[in-house]
Amino acid sequence: MIKIQVLKYLVPFIIYLSCGIPGMGQPTLDPDLQKQKPKKYENRILRAEKTGEKKFTAPRRFFQNTYTHYNYVFNAETKLTQVLESAKLQHVERYSMLLPFYNYTLEATAAQKTELDSVIYKVNAGVFLHDLRSNWMDNLYLAMGQAYFFRNTLDSAFMTFQYMNYAFHPKDPDGYDRIIASNSTEGGNAMKVSTQEKRNLLDKAVSRPPSRNDALIWLIRTHLERNETATAATLIETIRNDPQFPVRLHPQLEEMQALYYYKLKQYDSAATYLGKALPAATNKQEEARWEFLMGQLFKKAGSLEKSRQAFELAARHTLNPVMEVAAQLEVAQLLDGKDGRNWQTVIQTLEKMAKREKYASYRDLIYYTIGQIETRNEAYPQAHQHLLKSIKNSIENPEQKARTWLLLGDVAFIQKQYQPAKAYYDSVETNLIDESELVQLGLRKELLSIVVAQLEIIHRQDSLQALAAMPEEERNDILRKKLRQLKKQQNALANVNPVPGSNFPGFNSQANQPPTDLFASGNTSEFYFYNNTLKSRGYNDFRNKWGNRPNTDNWRRSSNQSNPVFSKEQSKTKLSTDAENEEELNLDQLLENIPLSPEKLQISQDSVAQSRYMIGITLQNRLEDYAGAASQYEWLLENYQGSQMEADILYNLAICYRMLGKSVELAATNKRLGEQFPNSRQARLAHDPLAVQAEDSLQDKKATAAYDKIYDQFLSGKFQQAVDAKRAADSMYGPNHWTPQLLYIESVYHIKEKNDSVAIGTLEQLKRQFPEHPMSSKVNTMIDVLRRRAEIENYLTNLEVERQPEDSTRFQAIPKIEAVKEPEPRETRAATARPLAKIDQPKTDSSRLKKEAPKLPVTNLFSRHAEQAHFVVIVLTNVDPVYVNETKNAFDRYHREKYYNQPMNVTITSLSDTVKLVSIRGMANEAAAMDYIERAKALAEKDIIPWMKKENYYFMPVAEDNLNLLLDSSNLPAYRSFLQQIFPNQF
Repeated sequence: MIKIQVLKYLVPFIIYLSCGIPGMGQPTLDPDLQKQKPKKYENRILRAEKTGEKKFTAPRRFFQNTYTHYNYVFNAETKLTQVLESAKLQHVERYSMLLPFYNYTLEATAAQKTELDSVIYKVNAGVFLHDLRSNWMDNLYLAMGQAYFFRNTLDSAFMTFQYMNYAFHPKDPDGYDRIIASNSTEGGNAMKVSTQEKRNLLDKAVSRPPSRNDALIWLIRTHLERNETATAATLIETIRNDPQFPVRLHPQLEEMQALYYYKLKQYDSAATYLGKALPAATNKQEEARWEFLMGQLFKKAGSLEKSRQAFELAARHTLNPVMEVAAQLEVAQLLDGKDGRNWQTVIQTLEKMAKREKYASYRDLIYYTIGQIETRNEAYPQAHQHLLKSIKNSIENPEQKARTWLLLGDVAFIQKQYQPAKAYYDSVETNLIDESELVQLGLRKELLSIVVAQLEIIHRQDSLQALAAMPEEERNDILRKKLRQLKKQQNALANVNPVPGSNFPGFNSQANQPPTDLFASGNTSEFYFYNNTLKSRGYNDFRNKWGNRPNTDNWRRSSNQSNPVFSKEQSKTKLSTDAENEEELNLDQLLENIPLSPEKLQISQDSVAQSRYMIGITLQNRLEDYAGAASQYEWLLENYQGSQMEADILYNLAICYRMLGKSVELAATNKRLGEQFPNSRQARLAHDPLAVQAEDSLQDKKATAAYDKIYDQFLSGKFQQAVDAKRAADSMYGPNHWTPQLLYIESVYHIKEKNDSVAIGTLEQLKRQFPEHPMSSKVNTMIDVLRRRAEIENYLTNLEVERQPEDSTRFQAIPKIEAVKEPEPRETRAATARPLAKIDQPKTDSSRLKKEAPKLPVTNLFSRHAEQAHFVVIVLTNVDPVYVNETKNAFDRYHREKYYNQPMNVTITSLSDTVKLVSIRGMANEAAAMDYIERAKALAEKDIIPWMKKENYYFMPVAEDNLNLLLDSSNLPAYRSFLQQIFPNQF
């Protein structure tokens, strides 16, 4: 029980608080809540509805304020704070990139929908269950708007803040609404839009200021999040010119101004206003974060001194060691030796920082920054060492390690250390690197793979030549030592990796994989069992490992009896394996690879020369390293005089000298080229390149015309003429841009003639000469199928397939539509009593009338059936049946890759001797057919049928009914005219 002595003091104190604190009630809120009452309160008369029935006395004010504040406002604000803190904990800062303006995202806050919904529910209950004249109503609505904002429902947030702007605006003495910013109500100043905060000392101590002004700030932020920058800028400028806008919210206004410029990427202005908004930060750590962001913004704007000062403030104020290290590193990078500052002193400071235990977890970042500074100042050996230290200390930061490997590769590449550069670039995890850097990385890796492969050839041949030049006894000693090492390695591998399949066959990961499509070729970006390339590779690996395993139980036990083919292959494999194991390495085997004879030595030297020439060409034309290319050419001229490549070497060396500005060497090289090879193309190029280019252009035109004719001969079925003409053209013109297509269709011809070995040789020539051509990717699959042709044909022969009738190329008959019958006369023609018929017409003879009498257009045979099932028809003109079938096969492969989950039936129909139709069935309606055509047309020329000229085929959609009519009439021009009426300029 409360003692009477306490009551004597408690009651007067409560009365004093109730009377002393002036009531800031909200008479502007509408107590008519019927339209917005929740269902839970529909049958109740709420406290809010009784607002005007009783006087708002001091005790009533006290209890209403207390209940609303602590039961509702406090809980709502606490939950909002928790939601915000949780979102901040999920946020990961990347200090190497421009920080986001806030250390949380609306996506992260919106994920906590349950908590935010409870805030909205709590606010609604606080409004409905309490007197609307409570001091805390504006705080409730502010919490509601914030909840909607953090839930990322910005429309609701905007309406809530806008409602606060109007509902809580001060009224006139009679209770009527005042027009905001009106001259008639604001003493002649139309810029007063905020609520004036005249608060005494007691108000400041025990109550909050009006929340309407806070709602204006939140309204600006809502506009910015909705990308309504113009509206936000107008409101910012209006509030900035409002003389009664409270001083306490000026930092928040500067924050909105900084956010506005941040979104517009005006970094200098954003950093300036962010510096003024620092007092609005919720704590010291977030203030330090904004200082770090200021440094980044000033750095982007080019204000390096201001950037350095901001980073120093962030390093001094932050409690986060990662931010401190990042800020210190930014300060170090801003110190440039060219401006009089000693960057080496900065590096020494960073090295001392790395030795401190406090920064042990960030040594990889510190050493990486040291490497960046040294790279910028061209201290490449020191940068290399520090970057290796960064790799050594990078344990739990894969992104930083990837960036360090990338910089290591750049350092080696700059120093022309191509082999280490390739190794470093290969170590980069590309999924952790920015997309902007991936393009250059991919290009360098591609070029370095060429250069490094040639360097390895040179190193290997030089080593063999050095061994060949040694005395025999010394050479044999080295080889015996190497032989012992190889035998040790063989024994170690034999103990660690036993022969697969010899033990524990049940644990083989490939034992239960299903057979694959024999004709498959696939897309590497799909699920394994939808990826035909991977399935085929797995099938081949399995077959090479296990042979033709039957699909039976206990196959190991029964294979010798039930599958003699497998048993035979297994025996051969076992015998060959045993023979290999029995055949031990010896000295003679090693001596065979050493160029001891003049012939072998010449081959080795030619390999070195060819590799050096390839390196020179790559450095010159693709890496633009003219100095490195010139050194390769100079070595070749010095060591391989009189070679077949000498004219090319001299010509390319002259180009390198021209690019390097070495005029004396250039003149000497051109003179030597003209004296030694006066009639060569290279000499003419050096003397008059324009004349040679004109000759080449004329030659290209002749070659194009010749190969175009050969191409048409192939497609039209004149195979022998085409092969003979191609052989003559190849000897005259050499490789041409038509060559890949011609090689492909020539291989198809050889396949038809069952000359598989010739076809394989032609396809391998295509792959070897044009590795980057789109058709090269299809060659491997075709070669594999050709090598297994007998097996595939045997498999297909043994299949029991119910064949369709011979006329199955004609589609199943569909009931004729009425449109093909003679149309009935229309009523308009039967109405002969119209006055217009009485008008005098010019007299004409009957013969002319008969001649001009309109006939029924042929296109009336066809009707549009947009919702009917459709075909996509590929019309081929002047194409031999061999390539018509190849077109069908190409689209079958395309469907297996792109439409594997959709049944697509491809058939061939002959419309005439020169026109063939490849019809694809499986489109649900006209829209689906048009979508298919749009996709297939884009891929046909490059991927599906790249060997076919565009002039020889085109696509068109055909409804089922129209296809029967087209096949019956064989009038393709009429159907194309019909399509032109529906789809102008498309078919």
